[in-house]
Amino acid sequence: MTMIGLIALVFVILYVAIILEEWLRWDRAVLALGGALGLWGLYALSESESTQIRLALEATAFKTSQIVLFLLVVMLLVEWINENGGFDVLKKWLLHDSAIQEVWRVTWVTFFLSAVIDNMTSTLIMLAIVKGRYLERDRQWTLVSLVVLAANAGGAWSPIGDVTTTMLWIAGKVSPLGLMKGGFFAAVLNCLIPLLLCSWSYMGSRASHMRPPLLEAKPQPAHLEKAQHAILFIGLIFMLFIPLLAHFFNWAPAMVAVMCLVCIAALIDPLLIFTKKKKPLGKSGLPHSKILGAFFKIDWPSLFFILGILLCMDVLHEVGLLGLLSSWMQLYLGHEFNQVFSLGLLSAVLDNIPLVSASLNLFDPSVYPCDHSLWLFLAYCAGTGGSLLILGSAAGVVAMGQEGLKFAWYLKHFSLRAFMGYVAGALVFWFAR
Repeated sequence: MTMIGLIALVFVILYVAIILEEWLRWDRAVLALGGALGLWGLYALSESESTQIRLALEATAFKTSQIVLFLLVVMLLVEWINENGGFDVLKKWLLHDSAIQEVWRVTWVTFFLSAVIDNMTSTLIMLAIVKGRYLERDRQWTLVSLVVLAANAGGAWSPIGDVTTTMLWIAGKVSPLGLMKGGFFAAVLNCLIPLLLCSWSYMGSRASHMRPPLLEAKPQPAHLEKAQHAILFIGLIFMLFIPLLAHFFNWAPAMVAVMCLVCIAALIDPLLIFTKKKKPLGKSGLPHSKILGAFFKIDWPSLFFILGILLCMDVLHEVGLLGLLSSWMQLYLGHEFNQVFSLGLLSAVLDNIPLVSASLNLFDPSVYPCDHSLWLFLAYCAGTGGSLLILGSAAGVVAMGQEGLKFAWYLKHFSLRAFMGYVAGALVFWFAR
């Protein structure tokens, strides 16, 4: 067996171990980090040039550290808003004593929010709102699964909603207006079909199935509600600034996120503390939780799990496995639309970023110019294909860490519904080609 084959085999074993984590009773973060260490070790043994290994490690460390740092700052922002009661404002509108209304509201708010502030950030925000909402595990995890799917679908029709759509935009394959016009309806179908299929399980569910019962919520003082509105507004504005500044000024998203963190810590937190001291109102007083204090409440295992998965994907990219898969599809799948559809299915298992990167050079730009339906289809498939498996997208990985959602449960209860939505959206492009 060649070293590339051995690396592929080890990755498959690692993937199966993560799937069976509930039965193996192994921590997913340990599995991911241990698997990444093993894969990089095998790659080092297969590569005789130490300089090549060092350069690959430096590139991987640079890319993955930016993603993890970005996630860390976003988690801090989300925790800061939550600790200061900012999400209570959103909860009053999103959460409802009728479960069916609540599920629809949460899903569509996630869908549109993801298009503005990217799918990872919107997932973190919505999970903070719905955390521990349902007493029954299946109902809670179904709602979380819909959040993941809606976040991925919402990011697929926006140039700043997903990394892959941003890559296509920067490469000149799609324009912002063309992507929104050509991809919106398919993304809506991708979200709507699973939502309809899941809605029956919430029919007739009332507040007695939820925790805490919304109808028993105590009214808040007027001054506190205003403060919570301000906290939510400030937090969302800062989150919106992260992708906007990163795209328009070509700044690294992680650095923009750190800048927003510093602004809140240096300007907003002191203002809140000053206002709190000026008007002491006991436990029901104004918000005053510091953003840096949220470091102790961050879900560190999920961050390490994401880090491990990213490191594993980079090894597969470095040894050329992803390139081999792309070449194989080009050779055996024939029509370009079949290749793109399969790339979406493949993104449920592998990272969609290197897949899209490899796809940019697969199709002749003279035959497929900017905003051609093929590029729009690629944006849709790469963005929504990850919903087929919980490990297929950053939003899904975050949900596994934040809510304890299991791979096997998602595969059994939600993957088929997600696939039906994926096919429904793909048919829009198939008939429009």
